[in-house]
Amino acid sequence: MNLPSFPLVYKIKQSNSTKEKKPCLILLHGYGSNEDDLFSFAPYLPEEYTVLSFRAPIALSFGGYAWSNIHEHLENKFTVIKEANESLMLIEESIKLSITKFSLDEKDISLIGFSQGCVLSWAMAINKPNLIRRVIALSGYIVPELLKVSVDNINNLLIFNSHGISDQIIPIIKARESYSLVKKNNPKITYKEYNEGHGINQDNFSDFLFWIKNTSI
Repeated sequence: MNLPSFPLVYKIKQSNSTKEKKPCLILLHGYGSNEDDLFSFAPYLPEEYTVLSFRAPIALSFGGYAWSNIHEHLENKFTVIKEANESLMLIEESIKLSITKFSLDEKDISLIGFSQGCVLSWAMAINKPNLIRRVIALSGYIVPELLKVSVDNINNLLIFNSHGISDQIIPIIKARESYSLVKKNNPKITYKEYNEGHGINQDNFSDFLFWIKNTSI
């Protein structure tokens, strides 16, 4: 089968599973980074998973990539809605191509997003509940303007959500507001705060790794 070319650059670590269809963890990096960043997690993630790390489509003048530009004068400075929606379409297209190309289990696709990648992960998971089974939302928050459906739609979504208490880039209040919004309809959400800034410390990594193993099919 001849597949169209991928709209997003990616890195991949293949599953060691003998199953015909493989579970998959998809990594979405933060603003100014690239596909190599979160891919450093790959050696430590469960080996039965195919791990895909996508590069955001917007090349920044100082290096690195973004899912949307940042504008300080906007109330929601981290997300230019039009650009973020375009990135969401590219992510969805890339996931669907990956399911066919890499023999992925369409019922076991998970997103791991950090910072701006977390914003996109929240939106993708809420908007596409039939495509995304789990989301690991790290150091980000829900942007309501990116949601095409009600947050009530996520009662079956498996969620691990974490944030650094001393985060100076995205204040902890943003994560707490998102958690409060979600837990009304999804009380099974796992939410954790860490003595950390805008990053992922060892405790956070260990906790979400345990969560992934504990929620595997």
